[in-house]
Amino acid sequence: MSGGPYGRGKAPERACLKPGLWPKDDKRRWAQALEPEDLLCESGGTRADHRPISNHAIERGYGRWLTHLARKGRLDESSPAERITPEEVKGYIVELEQLGNRNSTICQRLSELGQMATIMGPEKDWAFIKRFKSKIRARAATPSRKYERLVGATELYALGLNLMSQATTRLSSRRSALLFRDGLIIALLALRPLRRRNITDLTLGRDVISVAGTWMIVLSSALTKTHVALEYDWPKSLVEALDEYLRIHRPLLKGRRGRWTAPAGDRLWVSADGSPLTQMALYDRVVFWTRKTFGKSVNPHLFRDSAATSLAINDPVHVLLAAPLLGHRTFKTTERHYIQAQTLEAHSKFTGKLCQLRRAQEIDELKEIDGSSWSSQGRSGE
Repeated sequence: MSGGPYGRGKAPERACLKPGLWPKDDKRRWAQALEPEDLLCESGGTRADHRPISNHAIERGYGRWLTHLARKGRLDESSPAERITPEEVKGYIVELEQLGNRNSTICQRLSELGQMATIMGPEKDWAFIKRFKSKIRARAATPSRKYERLVGATELYALGLNLMSQATTRLSSRRSALLFRDGLIIALLALRPLRRRNITDLTLGRDVISVAGTWMIVLSSALTKTHVALEYDWPKSLVEALDEYLRIHRPLLKGRRGRWTAPAGDRLWVSADGSPLTQMALYDRVVFWTRKTFGKSVNPHLFRDSAATSLAINDPVHVLLAAPLLGHRTFKTTERHYIQAQTLEAHSKFTGKLCQLRRAQEIDELKEIDGSSWSSQGRSGE
């Protein structure tokens, strides 16, 4: 199983209870909220006009709340709104803290609970959830050690090229095809750091298209987190690699029939079983190769940090380009969440100062030793 100590089935206290296991009233109210809008009656559920990915996030967040209640033995058939009390939410926050969740994660869980609370009890005042969330947000931010796992975009790109180079020595083999596929994914992520869902779901003819003899990555607004359509040129340095993958390696993988075979269709990335590569499988492959090469795992999302930070360090004049590169509406989002350059610089200066002080201390110790030896030699020779 993937996901380290918290992979699927490894940490039931962190699980998000699936809707099929929710109490009847909870399921009914959620289903009503998702009812599509009737164009004639102009009616529909309160969540009908929200994107599926957004609804899924709230669904999972509420499932996490229900897991908390179930573990406390408080998941009964009472009204869903009656279970969401200030005292119970406080206990929920304590539990999340004890499990090591960061403040940002706790705020997200409270936001998901608050949105679902308005569905479960629209007539009630849920301002206390917002107050709790504000208090958590006002705390000193939980220190992030993300910078310790960062690897420069140049190094990540070189890893991708190296894997593809190794693959060319074993053409027309399953091992070669997988190696080439992984290398192309890593190299592409280094230059076009798409979100994991977007890069996993790339589909020929829809997202990856040939235009005037070159390739483009075109993501419609329905597929992006910010609801803004994105267009990228396929990196020129990887055009030949893409052509080779489409001509040799992808057909070989697509023709396989493994245990988990499902039609790959026009999906760009194909698994060893001939199926569309899943988000978790892509995550695992990227983490495997980065850990093996650099001694630390760099997950797909960290490629976004690496790209923004590398640009800030190596080309600060053009650092504003990091926002469109990552698909952000404004540079503030990029600066707040992704650029680790200042942290890295501070860490480097701190480490350098320690080394400088240590060298000075060692020199003083050597002087004392040399002085003692000289003095003793002088006394013995008198």
